[in-house]
Amino acid sequence: MVRIRAIVFDVGGTLIYPADPVGETYARFARVHGVKLPAEATTIAFREAMKNSSPRPKGTIPSDGNDRAWWKQVVRRSMHDKAFVESDAFDVFFEELYLYFAKPEAWGIYPEALEVLEALRDHGADLVVLSNWDARLHAVLDGSGLGEYLPQRFISAELGWEKPDPSLYRHVTEILRLPPTALLNVGDDPRNDVEGPRKAGWHAVQIERPKRDLWAAVRAVTGR
Repeated sequence: MVRIRAIVFDVGGTLIYPADPVGETYARFARVHGVKLPAEATTIAFREAMKNSSPRPKGTIPSDGNDRAWWKQVVRRSMHDKAFVESDAFDVFFEELYLYFAKPEAWGIYPEALEVLEALRDHGADLVVLSNWDARLHAVLDGSGLGEYLPQRFISAELGWEKPDPSLYRHVTEILRLPPTALLNVGDDPRNDVEGPRKAGWHAVQIERPKRDLWAAVRAVTGR
């Protein structure tokens, strides 16, 4: 069995998830501004906006590490045409949403996450984050208790590359000063978290709940 010396975690969909469906959150914040948003339709539109807006074009990141302009486009594309006709109102709404999703309470932690991180840390592997996120991720991780286990973080908006850009995996490998075969990537996205890392020479485990949760990473490392 190959010795894994660093385990690299994706975050969204792997360690955490939105505490409420995105459309419900958008609708709740919109009501304050007198705007009605259909929650379920907004969730669907958000997913479509994310798919069509990603990956971020090269050269747009990093900006200030916060990715506000990119997220503003995603949120706008999640709205129906008649929502927030006044741009000033939309700007305020967006800023409220943006700051909300920097709060730990906006996110739920998958039930096994902390126990798995504890087990892997006890096993002696370095635990690392690699995420297509922005600087808000630090507050989310540190405020949720996950940050204690994951002090080293590679965040796309701070670095200027986004998964599955090969440059990002090479950068992580170089900073960790480990051979690619000593790295295991753990995440839910088949392209970003499995195909990309494997092309870089890493090992990879795909999280596919409920069939395969984070305990699969423990089995990959320990052989049990």
